[in-house]
Amino acid sequence: MKQIKIPESYKYISAFLTMRCNLSCSYCLNNLEKSKDFNRKSFLEISGKEWVEGLNRIVTKPEVPVTLSGGEPFLHKDFFYIINNLKPELNIDLLTNLKWGNKGIEEFIDNVDPNRIKRNSPYASIRVSYHPEQMGNGEELVKNTKKLKENGFSIGIWSILYPSPEQLQSITQMQFRCKEEGIDFRLKDFTGEYKRELYGDYSKFPNSILQKETKNCLCKTSELLIGPNGNVYKCHSDLYKEQTPIGNILDEKYTIEDKFRECNQYGNCHPCDVKLKTNYKQQLGNTSVEIKML
Repeated sequence: MKQIKIPESYKYISAFLTMRCNLSCSYCLNNLEKSKDFNRKSFLEISGKEWVEGLNRIVTKPEVPVTLSGGEPFLHKDFFYIINNLKPELNIDLLTNLKWGNKGIEEFIDNVDPNRIKRNSPYASIRVSYHPEQMGNGEELVKNTKKLKENGFSIGIWSILYPSPEQLQSITQMQFRCKEEGIDFRLKDFTGEYKRELYGDYSKFPNSILQKETKNCLCKTSELLIGPNGNVYKCHSDLYKEQTPIGNILDEKYTIEDKFRECNQYGNCHPCDVKLKTNYKQQLGNTSVEIKML
C-alpha cells in the first residue's frame, strides 16, 4: 500500500494495540467520564500482521516515533511480532504498566533487542506507569524496571499526580526508591476533576472540558491516533468513544489531511487534547489540537 506521510506539524503517533488492561485505575484517561458504555473488551483488535502492514506505511521524522500504547499493549497476542516486524526506519516508544509477571519480563528480554526501542531522546523510550492504588509500594515495578535497564533497555517510571493524600505519599516514597536504584522517575500532571476541583491547565481553550453544553468549532489535530481496529481518529474523545473515525490505516486510499474539521463537541473535549503540556522536545505550552470557534 502507498505510504502515509506524517505532516511536519504532527508531534505524536500513537497505536492503541488494545484497550484491554490488567489494571483498573479509578482515574484512567481511557474512561475519564466514567461512562457505563465504555467496555475495554468490546474494542475489536486487528492482528499483528495487520498492524505491521498498516504502521509500515508511515513515513515520519526520527524524533516522532510510533508509540505503542493502550490499554496495556503487552496484552495484544502479537505484541512481540509487531515490535520485531516494524521497519527499522520507524522508531518505537512503548507505554506500559509493566505488570507482565516474571515470565513476561523474561520473554521480553529474550524476544526484543534493546536497541530496537531506543533513540536519541530527552526521556526513556519505554515509559512505565506507576499507579499506587493498583500497585502498592511499587517494589515489584522497580525490580522489573531495573532488570530491563540492566539488560540494556531505555526505560523509566512515570506517575500521575492524582491528588489523593494516599497516592501523593506513595509517589514521594517511590521517588526516593527510584533514586536509590538509579531509575529515572518523572511526574505527569493529573488532568480531570478531583473532589469538584479541576486539575490541569486548559487556559488556551477555556471551558473546553466537563461542560453541560457544547458549542460548534473547527478543530485540527497534530497527532495520529490509531484505535485497536486500525481506525484513525481526530481526537482522544472520539477514539475512546469509537465515534466518527476519519480513516483506517489498512485502507489503501487513506492519507492524512492536515486540516481543520467541523465539530459540535467543544465543551466536551478530552483533557489529553486541550491541556497545555510538553511536546516531544519537552517544550511546555503545547496542545494536541488547534481550535477555532464558529
